[in-house]
Amino acid sequence: MRIKFSCVGGMANLDLNVVIDTEELPQGKHEELQRLMDTADLSSQSLSKMAGIKSQGADAFSYQLDIAGETKKQSFSFTDTTAPEKVRPLLDYLRNLAIEVKLTE
Repeated sequence: MRIKFSCVGGMANLDLNVVIDTEELPQGKHEELQRLMDTADLSSQSLSKMAGIKSQGADAFSYQLDIAGETKKQSFSFTDTTAPEKVRPLLDYLRNLAIEVKLTE
């Protein structure tokens, strides 16, 4: 699976962009990411309706998440204020992975 993740905004005007091939992650990170994706249940109908909702807060992060599997591609947009509770741990994990990648560049 391939994940394109973008996180922008916040008080520090953060701009993180990363593409993650889950098959290239170490086993522990791959398993944790898969667990968080299962918990987030991104394919649920009610969650899909959240895509594209804009935030009112100037200090909120905005997230773009594009997920491409072998046969299916999904895109989601969230902010800190619009992301459902069950999705937030996934966004936090992906943001931390993106920071990790950026620090090694």
